[in-house]
Amino acid sequence: MRIILAGTGSNCGKTTCTLALMGYLMGQGLSIAPYKVGPDYIDPGFHRAVCGRPSHNLDEFLMDPPAIAYLLGEAGQSLAVIEGVMGFYDGMDAGLGCSTYSLARLTHTPVVLVVDGSGSAASAAAQALGFAAMAPESQVAGVLVNRVYGPEHYQLIRQAVDRYAHLPCLGYLPQDPALNLDSRHLGLVPAQETPGLAQVVERAAGLLRLDAQLLLEIARRAPALSAPPPPLVKRPGYRLGVALDDAFSFYYQANLDALVRAGMELVFFSPLTDSALPAGLDGLYLGGGFPEVFARRLQDNRSMRRSVREALEDGLPCYAECGGLIYLSRQVDDWEMAGFLPVRCAMTAKLQRFGYVRVEDQAGHIFPAHEFHYAMAHPLEPLDTAFAVTRASDPAQRWRCGYRKKNTVAGFPHLHFLSHPQLIQEVFP
Repeated sequence: MRIILAGTGSNCGKTTCTLALMGYLMGQGLSIAPYKVGPDYIDPGFHRAVCGRPSHNLDEFLMDPPAIAYLLGEAGQSLAVIEGVMGFYDGMDAGLGCSTYSLARLTHTPVVLVVDGSGSAASAAAQALGFAAMAPESQVAGVLVNRVYGPEHYQLIRQAVDRYAHLPCLGYLPQDPALNLDSRHLGLVPAQETPGLAQVVERAAGLLRLDAQLLLEIARRAPALSAPPPPLVKRPGYRLGVALDDAFSFYYQANLDALVRAGMELVFFSPLTDSALPAGLDGLYLGGGFPEVFARRLQDNRSMRRSVREALEDGLPCYAECGGLIYLSRQVDDWEMAGFLPVRCAMTAKLQRFGYVRVEDQAGHIFPAHEFHYAMAHPLEPLDTAFAVTRASDPAQRWRCGYRKKNTVAGFPHLHFLSHPQLIQEVFP
């Protein structure tokens, strides 16, 4: 059984409602399997903190339908709670592709629409009606109202939604400033940096008024999904160092799982606090995150920067993605980084790249990816580029991205291994 929580738009409180729902249902003794629509890294971290188990991304652009079915099948007997992305119909383009709507339709998953009730009453019904009726097979099965002023306000909305949209309201979350989550330039501040998160979720779950029986009835409408595990590559005994701390935390859980299924041993380390790389590594994986936020601490850890630089100069294979590219550069703004790549990175006030892309490597292989960054990389000397990149929604937009030096590949696109396991052999030779 499963449901999707979809929002009418960004900032409607979708993540807060999702965490409240997860916390509430777990408090009722249910086992929750968390998921996130789209390529987001931050929301799954909140899901994991609440549910105590990894949250998987479900992305139609980055993975094929059998892979999505496989991941949903991993929920087993647990209730799969899937948080949508942006607004319900927002996706890659006006054709609704890669949206929460598209995924709900693909997987036949009932949708609970999160509506912001602040400043409205019967008008909330217009939103519910419009979202349910805009496109065929919308899967909208009920409404959860956020930022409600009180029981009387909720009853006005509930009656209007029932009368005009012919949809049930499953409950509401009252307006409460204590439930607000802080943001920074890439979205919410990650869970591991959010003090008192457990208390916020406990408060939200306690405030949530929910018809849990109706929600479970709706969730049981979803047909069972299963698929065989995606194809594997075999890399038995390969010791892969994986940077993981507050500065580097952007990893798809399916990527880490694919590496383990390939037979790799993942050796986690912290560029912020460890003095050197772990011994005996066969490769290095530097994921995305916020190196620019922790630039002073990364700069001050001179021994780790030297350890990384010397290992890569000696030929250790490395795949560095987005924040990992920044860390391997000589500097980001005025902060010194590892200095392996002759590149200077600069943070900007606006997004430089945002959206799905297709990446072609030097061997002519083409695979899907996603970019989302404020940084610009400026080579300080000639350096081989790794990728030719095409914007998925506008193939006329093309650019070169990423760098190759010795056995290191570093670039801004975020790759997904589950449906493209050959990438593992390519980036970790």
